[in-house]
Amino acid sequence: MSAAALAALVVLSAASGPLSAGHASDEEMLRAAFEEAQDKLEQWDVPAARKIAEDMVARVGKNEVTDELLGRVRFFEGDYAGAVAILPDKTSLYGKLAAASLAELRDYDHRESEHFAFWFPKGRYELLAPYALDTLERAYRAIGDDLHEHPQERIRVEILRDPAALSRLSPLTEKEIETSGTIALCKFNELMITSPDAMVYGYSWQDTLAHELTHYLISRRSENTVPIWLHEGIAKFEETHWRGPPGRALSPASVALLARRLRENKLITFEQMHPSMALLPSQEDAALAFAEVATAVKYLYEQKGGAEALNALLDKLRSGETDTQAVAEVAGEPFTKFQSDWKAYLRRQPLPKNASPALSHGVEKLRFKGEREGAAQEAGMDVLGEEIPDEAARRFAHLGELLRTRRRAAAAAYEFARAEARVGAGSPQLSNKYAMTLMEIGQDDKAEGLLRASVDPFPEVAETHLHLGEVLLAEKRWGDARTELLAANAIDPFDPEIHLGLMKADHALGDEAAYKVEARAVALATGQSG
Repeated sequence: MSAAALAALVVLSAASGPLSAGHASDEEMLRAAFEEAQDKLEQWDVPAARKIAEDMVARVGKNEVTDELLGRVRFFEGDYAGAVAILPDKTSLYGKLAAASLAELRDYDHRESEHFAFWFPKGRYELLAPYALDTLERAYRAIGDDLHEHPQERIRVEILRDPAALSRLSPLTEKEIETSGTIALCKFNELMITSPDAMVYGYSWQDTLAHELTHYLISRRSENTVPIWLHEGIAKFEETHWRGPPGRALSPASVALLARRLRENKLITFEQMHPSMALLPSQEDAALAFAEVATAVKYLYEQKGGAEALNALLDKLRSGETDTQAVAEVAGEPFTKFQSDWKAYLRRQPLPKNASPALSHGVEKLRFKGEREGAAQEAGMDVLGEEIPDEAARRFAHLGELLRTRRRAAAAAYEFARAEARVGAGSPQLSNKYAMTLMEIGQDDKAEGLLRASVDPFPEVAETHLHLGEVLLAEKRWGDARTELLAANAIDPFDPEIHLGLMKADHALGDEAAYKVEARAVALATGQSG
């Protein structure tokens, strides 16, 4: 609601509602209280906003202003039905979002942990719940400790079926989502992420949950005073902290992209990232921006005082300092010097191993199902040609695939080997097809080496982790197999082969609780859950 609309609504309510005799003072009180409550909502201090709203009702009674505010409070609390029932303007932003949320979540179920309520579409999406809640609780402890923020209210998390749903429940359009590769948002006092099965190859959905939770903690800790580049930088830096040290989120492809654009003097400025990374013109630009801000925060963390530097930064921003002032004070140098030192730090970083043409070209584009590329992959078309720039290698790989489908594994392995000799680990698809063929002819050791060489430059390919896990299961290396299979699950959790492998590993390790979780996941993934 604009300031003019609020003023008109306050005057209208003062004229028609049960106000006290001093209308002018009541009008001022209504306006001031509404604005204070809205500030609290924007800081995600929803209990404080609710108290202000209830105090307003107690003083002046119910009217359109108090209904508008109470409706917004209910929306931020996740009470979509209550928000729709009370919001006076059904065509306003909050009216539309509340109605869309209510419609979208009609058939949702939820599971709760100590600090989270995880909402998901009924059916097979249930299999995500135990992994999501475990990730979120781990992130709550690790990242919360870093940022000195541990909210006591249970945090709402919604997993949405596809980008269209994310668009309906947010201010973003589908085009903006697919152009930038946006798959999740932290907004309106909750976390919203797109289901990994909305992508052809999945994506790092558990890291994304931790990333969005970091946004939530930053917003609460700073009272929403952090500019987008620092918001995203801290979130990207912290997103791996639930499973190990922070600062390990950038893929080799992102590092190679950052190095190339730094050489070309074509970085994106921090100002260009405002007001949202989701509005950048391409997935490559978005990936570059994330790599820039993540490394800027990593530099600050490593060189200027660790987690306490981040907390000092948040304190200064909350107190009203600008980002350039706050960074300069924490870094102990002018902001322009900080920027030049950060770029010098980037130039000192080693390039990824096996920096293939695919890596130097940039990042692998997220493929939403329904896009042209995704449709081709779903239809079973050979994608080796997309990944392999070498013409001779493409011919060898294509012949290898034809022989493999005709059950001539030894001959297929020979052709795949000829292709691999020309491109190395530059094609995850080729590496996986070659490795599967080697497993068929009993050369597990060679398959393991091939897969490990591929997972190094391309860690976000679930298929590689799955096949590596299968090799390790065959060798009865149960703990190592579980590690690789869980890595696959963190990208493409709806593949039943992953959960079948985890069942086998968990049984061998004697972990009956984990075994039961995986058995349920298999039933859900295969539609046998009843």
